[in-house]
Amino acid sequence: MFEITINNKKYIFENQITVLQACEQADIKIPRFCYHNALSVAGSCRMCLVELEKSPKPVASCALPIAPGMVIFTESPLVKKAREAVLEFLLINHPLDCPICDQGGECDLQDLTLNYGVDRSRFYEIKRGVEDKECGPIVKTIMTRCIHCTRCIRFLTELAGLEVFGSLGRGEIMEIGTYLNKYLKTELSGNLIDLCPVGALTSKPYAFLSRNWELKKIESVDFFDTFGTNIVVHTKNRSIINKKFNVNDQILRILPKTNFNLNEYWISDKTRYAFDGAFINRNSDLTVSSKEFFSNRKKFLSWQAFYSFLKNMDTPLVQKNIVGLVGNLTSVEELYFFFKYLKKLQNATLFLNKNLFKFNVDLPNFYLFNSKFISIDSSDLILLIGTNPRIESSLLNVRILNNFLIKKFLLDILENFQILHIRYYI
Repeated sequence: MFEITINNKKYIFENQITVLQACEQADIKIPRFCYHNALSVAGSCRMCLVELEKSPKPVASCALPIAPGMVIFTESPLVKKAREAVLEFLLINHPLDCPICDQGGECDLQDLTLNYGVDRSRFYEIKRGVEDKECGPIVKTIMTRCIHCTRCIRFLTELAGLEVFGSLGRGEIMEIGTYLNKYLKTELSGNLIDLCPVGALTSKPYAFLSRNWELKKIESVDFFDTFGTNIVVHTKNRSIINKKFNVNDQILRILPKTNFNLNEYWISDKTRYAFDGAFINRNSDLTVSSKEFFSNRKKFLSWQAFYSFLKNMDTPLVQKNIVGLVGNLTSVEELYFFFKYLKKLQNATLFLNKNLFKFNVDLPNFYLFNSKFISIDSSDLILLIGTNPRIESSLLNVRILNNFLIKKFLLDILENFQILHIRYYI
């Protein structure tokens, strides 16, 4: 039991946690840039400074564990002055890109400067510039905006298992980038966009499409992931934003919804951008293109008109040419109703994927673990046979990698038992 005093109020905590975590549990807001609950502590941004009794200088709350009898002040004049100084230094070289920045409206630097910064600048020199990096088709970089919080470096190293990003130089010439000119070859690179507290790392497909306050947010579950990843779908209406989803809405982006039992803070790149290949995306309407029969002209129909068109067809030759194609993601209920619909059209031709019924998916043993998904973090043995979880299930691979880095047990067990013909990936 730890009894500490925060802002002249006493609190009791059972575990030895950091000062920042203690303030969060006491509903006291501490600003931060570099700290993240799922990443290691860096203590580099110095935004979370608090005043400690009998300490001549403010201390970083994210790296300081609590101790019995500790007296902490989070709103004292010393803390206020320290936060203003940190923000003033961060804004020295930060460009005035807010009107054209995709992070505008959801930028931590904007919010914290408004709440804790000063109302004028004392810097009249020339701002430095940093060359942008090429990280691939997903992450767009404007490195002049970077404030060196190192969230991206820690995420790639600790969770993605990719030591590509690092800090180069010291002092004013410090910058974040790749040691060698390489793309981010990971299935989790889109999470860097969510982690970046400023507009240094943004989404290339989403660039200049919309503002945060113009979007409607719909909570959903990803059907491309077998673990039911929790997501938030951001849509925008072409004319006026209505309260309900309608055919004029466009899906502009998909972001993760925090769920500690499943995906935590992350989603895979497939989950994030798979909507772009669906029939509801930003490049297409809810319309069907079909060639007029006995002519070569293309005609665009709505789905309702297309159903009526199929229902009212009288030409026997046309009816014989209707074939239903079904893929791997189709459920048994969808198969049943689709087959009934084809029979109404006087045609019951249905093509199935040859691997669709390779396993009996009705038996729970084929798709259930012998333990819960969250219990992977505390497992003593993980055996992977004929699979590559990094590609097939990126979020499962994150939990396995975390367990391996903490316990260091997986490779030793496989080597000691000399199991042959097993492919394992970390």
